[in-house]
Amino acid sequence: MQNKSLYFRYNVLAICVLGTMQSIAAYADDDNTKDKAQEATVVLDTITVVLDKNTQNQSTSNTLKNAKELSKQMVSDSRDLVRYETGVTVVETGRFGASGYSIRGVDENRVAINIDGLRQAETLSSQGFKELFEGYGNFNNTRNSVEIENVKLATITKGADSVASGSGALGGAVGFKTKEASDFLTKKDWHIGYKTGYASANNQKFGSLSLAGRLGKFDALLIATRRDGHELENYGYDSVYGTKEEDLAATGAKREKTDPYHIKSDSNLIKIGFEPNENHRFDVAFDDTRSTSNGEDLSYVLRSGGSFSERTTEGERRTYDKSNRKNLAFTYNNYKPTPLWDSLELSFANQKITSKARTDEYCFYDTCVGVRNDAGLNLALKDNVYHVVDGTGGELTAQVEENRWGGKDVSYINSQGQKISGFDIKDYSPDNLLIDCNKLDCTNKFRLFVKKDENKTDKYAFVDRSITVKSDDAGNRYGYIDVASKQVIGAFSGLPTTQKEEVFFLLPRNVGYQTNFYKDRDLNTNTKQLRLNLSKHLDLFGTSHRLKYGATFEKSNKSMVNQDGYEGGNVKWWANSFICNRRVYGKAEYQPEPNYWPTSCNSVRSNTESKDSYLIPVETKNNSLHFSDHWRVTDKVAVDAQYRYDSIKLKPSYDPSVPVPKGLIAGIFVPVPDRWFGDNAPCGYNTPCLNENLAQNLEILLQNRKFKHHSYNLSLALDPADWLRVQGKYSNGFRAPTSDEAYMTFKHPSFSITPNVLLKPEIAKTKELAVTLHRDNSFITANAFRTDYDDFIDLKYIGERAIDAGSVLQYPFYQNVNREKAKVTGFEVNSRLGLDLLSDKLSGFHVGYKYTRQKGRIHTEEDGEIPMNAIQPATGVYNLGYTAKDDKYGVNFYATQVAAKKAKDTYNSNWKGWKESGKLVQGNLVTDSTLAWRSGSYTVLDVIAHYKPTKNITLSGGIFNLTNKKYLTWDSARSIRGVGTINLIDQNTGAGINRFYAPERNFKISAEFVF
Repeated sequence: MQNKSLYFRYNVLAICVLGTMQSIAAYADDDNTKDKAQEATVVLDTITVVLDKNTQNQSTSNTLKNAKELSKQMVSDSRDLVRYETGVTVVETGRFGASGYSIRGVDENRVAINIDGLRQAETLSSQGFKELFEGYGNFNNTRNSVEIENVKLATITKGADSVASGSGALGGAVGFKTKEASDFLTKKDWHIGYKTGYASANNQKFGSLSLAGRLGKFDALLIATRRDGHELENYGYDSVYGTKEEDLAATGAKREKTDPYHIKSDSNLIKIGFEPNENHRFDVAFDDTRSTSNGEDLSYVLRSGGSFSERTTEGERRTYDKSNRKNLAFTYNNYKPTPLWDSLELSFANQKITSKARTDEYCFYDTCVGVRNDAGLNLALKDNVYHVVDGTGGELTAQVEENRWGGKDVSYINSQGQKISGFDIKDYSPDNLLIDCNKLDCTNKFRLFVKKDENKTDKYAFVDRSITVKSDDAGNRYGYIDVASKQVIGAFSGLPTTQKEEVFFLLPRNVGYQTNFYKDRDLNTNTKQLRLNLSKHLDLFGTSHRLKYGATFEKSNKSMVNQDGYEGGNVKWWANSFICNRRVYGKAEYQPEPNYWPTSCNSVRSNTESKDSYLIPVETKNNSLHFSDHWRVTDKVAVDAQYRYDSIKLKPSYDPSVPVPKGLIAGIFVPVPDRWFGDNAPCGYNTPCLNENLAQNLEILLQNRKFKHHSYNLSLALDPADWLRVQGKYSNGFRAPTSDEAYMTFKHPSFSITPNVLLKPEIAKTKELAVTLHRDNSFITANAFRTDYDDFIDLKYIGERAIDAGSVLQYPFYQNVNREKAKVTGFEVNSRLGLDLLSDKLSGFHVGYKYTRQKGRIHTEEDGEIPMNAIQPATGVYNLGYTAKDDKYGVNFYATQVAAKKAKDTYNSNWKGWKESGKLVQGNLVTDSTLAWRSGSYTVLDVIAHYKPTKNITLSGGIFNLTNKKYLTWDSARSIRGVGTINLIDQNTGAGINRFYAPERNFKISAEFVF
């Protein structure tokens, strides 16, 4: 709908969001309107944009999507948000979904993400980390996202934008503003809403409850959203494997079906406001969003595969990933005009983000190697004697036979007369096993098998022996059985020696428990922010100025905690009843030690206490000042000038309770004075020598770093005619090095990393020029842009180095360095035509077209100009839609056309090593740096419709990939790794690539009830 009272003659529409994917509509043309109001609200389709008549648009590259638009496009996650946006995609990372956005040739941490002005968690960004850990299923933490049902406005900015977002906005930024109670309380003092829906592509069901109310001077809002689904289904998901057993048996890189994950999210947004009068308002907000993904890495390459039975003997690799964001914020607003401001906002936020990636490798079947009991042995208590019996409860007997060497072999026979395989039973000496008196009654006897007595006389008989009970200092009771022995003179040495009887427990051969090996990775980012924003409107010398200025004080702490260990599980009777014996000064004694894990006994042991980190904890202080002037010079000229100053201080530290392993830090700057392999070396691991070297290197590594940057945007908008607008913009952005880029150290014979504490910030400079032709609610914008990146951070091979003084061992070392230059150029078209321009009978119909084409290269000293893999192939989106006047119903058809990714526009960082090793890819030897696996050209058709049977109910539905096209997106193709254990395919044959294909035809439905 449009507000007729706000009509005025101002045909200069074109917020030509230079390259943006959702442009805005033109102002309505009314020659008789003389309204001189400073602001006008324009509604185009479902996008509402507030414009100041006397100022130029704040950004020439902004896409704005409000809650209504998000709902009509059925947006539920970051992929949906940019589905119809050209030049912007999400970064695919495998098991935990997307990891931020890709814009203008850069991705992940080079595209800022903000929620209510708060910077969100960084991913582990350095290429070194990706090479070392991501490819092996560890450190899969990704950037946290936002619950879409909480979003009031999403803003996608393309091009450098550090004025608005600070460090990180090199290629662009994505910002979210959450809903307020006032958004629901425009006509009444209460609101109840419920929205539910289903998506077939990932079997996701969701429900969202919204409650808002106003009582006197107070108002409140609650939005609670739950989502429950599974992995995104690839093309052919339901047909690639027939039965569940066949699916679970298909493991490794050649697996053609997406790995199974159960994905859930829970979000609660609470806001309470107090407005004592029209000049003051106080707000408190709490946002708690949790996401979990639990599943199984069937495509992990170190898994056994080929049959379901092999899976049940070798085990599974389970994943448990979590992301939790909690933000508590307080805001004060002052609306009383003063000489310094017309409005003032002071806010404080305390945000805690925890991303966890846990991997467990274990086998819980009774057919697993560690717990198999093929002999069917059991423990029975008969006449106060413990007997090891067969599966029927019958007694075991022995059979003695002579072997070919003249000796004797003993076989054990069950009550059915069947010989028990030697692979299924094992004899354990009482010297190796003690009895757990908390599990067995040690007042009873135990039946053992005696081969020879202390005189070495053959017995080959079962005997009942008493159990002697002892207690350790902690009061743990245990029992042991004496083994008879006597002193004899050695035949060869002539010295006294002990001769023992040969007596044994007969137990199943396997240890009787499974060991759960786990890796638990936590990445924690805690941020406190104090922000002051002021605005002032001034009319000076016939020109209008809208001033905004303020300051931000922010402190964040980023740390990592890794815990690797093992735990015994699926414990069987023969392990649960026995504990390990250990010799202390030649005497058998009970000696409980959590880290002692002997292979000769059935003791269930664990190692769950050790913690370490591969990242130095870093505290970051970021203080900034900002100023902007939206200056309307004349009706035909507008200038937008913005400036921001950032002062960033990185303060690294070393936490002895969660240390980076000594060996990774020793010698990285100051060489280790002597070889330190082994604890007994002159400068061994726990010697004062190595501790002194560690301190010397930490002194260099833990240097504080300071970065200062001046960010500025300058835009000019010219309206030489009622139907024409020309815009130009220059902006810059920067990104300070992350903690893993600057401080990470790692040593390994095949891949080592040395830190670079002298890294400089990355700088981006964007130049844009746009021309818009417009009339009423129709327009076409053509936009050309160029972004130059300076000091681009990249991983560089720096040669082989000795890992300590005098060592002959040479490791290949890499380091994050600043590349001198990188550049992205491109061209975009954005257009919309209201068909009522052609005929009144076509009122409500519109067509649209968007197109982006871009190219990017990084300059390197070694390889010259290399492609930027984050550059998207040329993409166009066609749109045909209809919306009824009263918005009772509407429908939109979308056709997305994507060109093939050209080989010359890709770069394989592993190509040199592959070439030297003679690796085959697609059956051919690797001879150049291009990637063999790329996305082809494709066209995808979608249709989305909504219908309002009553004013309180909105029904929506969409069919996606209408023609059931099989296609692979470039972001999915480039997530295929060349080395590691996950996200792999068979590079030679391509087997497994179907796992990365987009879903086949799928649908979404939703219903919203509002009262």
